[in-house]
Amino acid sequence: MNNQVRTNEQFLNDLRRPELEFSKLKKYENNHKIIAEALKQERELYDDLANALPCGIYRLRVFHDRSLIQENWSNSNDTPYDIEFVNDCFCEILNLDRVVFEKNPGIINDLVFEADKAEFARKNVEANLHMKPFIWEGRFIVKDNPIWIHFESIPRLLKNGDIIWTGTLNNISKRKNTELEIATKNHELHILNAEKDKFLSIIAHDLRSPFNAIIGLSRILIDRVKEKDLVQIDEFANFILQSSNRAMDLLKDLLEWAQSQTGRMKFNPVQFEMVDIVNELSLLYDDIAGQKSITIKKVLPHNITVFADKAMIGTVLRNLFSNAIKFTKPGGEVIISIEAKHNDIIFSIKDTGVGILKDSIAKLFRIDKTYSTSGTNEETGTGLGLILCKDFVEKHNGKIWVESEVGNGSTFYFTLPFNPKQKETIVI
Repeated sequence: MNNQVRTNEQFLNDLRRPELEFSKLKKYENNHKIIAEALKQERELYDDLANALPCGIYRLRVFHDRSLIQENWSNSNDTPYDIEFVNDCFCEILNLDRVVFEKNPGIINDLVFEADKAEFARKNVEANLHMKPFIWEGRFIVKDNPIWIHFESIPRLLKNGDIIWTGTLNNISKRKNTELEIATKNHELHILNAEKDKFLSIIAHDLRSPFNAIIGLSRILIDRVKEKDLVQIDEFANFILQSSNRAMDLLKDLLEWAQSQTGRMKFNPVQFEMVDIVNELSLLYDDIAGQKSITIKKVLPHNITVFADKAMIGTVLRNLFSNAIKFTKPGGEVIISIEAKHNDIIFSIKDTGVGILKDSIAKLFRIDKTYSTSGTNEETGTGLGLILCKDFVEKHNGKIWVESEVGNGSTFYFTLPFNPKQKETIVI
């Protein structure tokens, strides 16, 4: 290169000499052509090498007086940099026309995924401010589809304060998708382990408790029969019945939950009258509510037909009914209502019970979180019923949630898709 500089300088000096011979001029002209051809070959070699690489390569000049304004890095018309070089792969990855891009490099900002634009701009400002490598991963919209891009470049400061950035660009969508799949699988494994732990915990502790009570009370009952103590016989027989009902409810939940998780439970939606199933269930709980002097009030339409799996919806109502009575203080009230709103049927079961702490509400419908508390008469529970409710409601494309205030009771809601015509509401 030094020889080339000397040759050019010598050529210019000779041009200023009037006595320059024609043959010497011709010689310099040939040398110039040789140099130009050599430079052309080097450029072609460089371009060929750059375009053969399986990643995007770029070089840009960032103007020091505009690079620290974050808004400039989101501007598609007046960017704080010029593109000095990009290879073919860079343009292919982002589906850019090289000529258009080099004239208006700001069009790349329009490709950045909206939610990632702020971080993209912030990272650029930070890198130029501190003269540290720019490393960023984010999403671009290319051909109407999101792809993941990884930028990595290093700075070189020029005398005038401008910065030359040379770096690479890679499409990392496959890697990101694989990471997402792994994260999803890990989450699924976490849920499966939580389900296994929950299942074993219920079998080991919660299911054993009512059976222990039944066995213990049965022994006492045998003694009272021998003594013909009718008052205590009646009392212990009621205790045994309550423990048996709790054990049976828990067994039902366990069986249905296990069938649901293993895919053995068939989803059989049919057309049926919702008011009828609510009335049937409320009759089953009249005695239990009566023992605590709890009033059951129903605000129901004359009739409202749904297309759903009757057994699943029955399980949902049974669990919500049972919980409402369990956590309502003696003398309280449980209100069940149904209303059609827009495209949904909204069910609600309101109690005047103890309420739920805000921090605990988030745990109610999660298998990987443990939430269980005793009722107002020390009734026990596992939390499995609400998890089952969520599973069954979501199978119907519905939603389930709760509103609660400690000391002022709770209202559990769930929805089912609605089609049939709605009739006037009555209070029972």
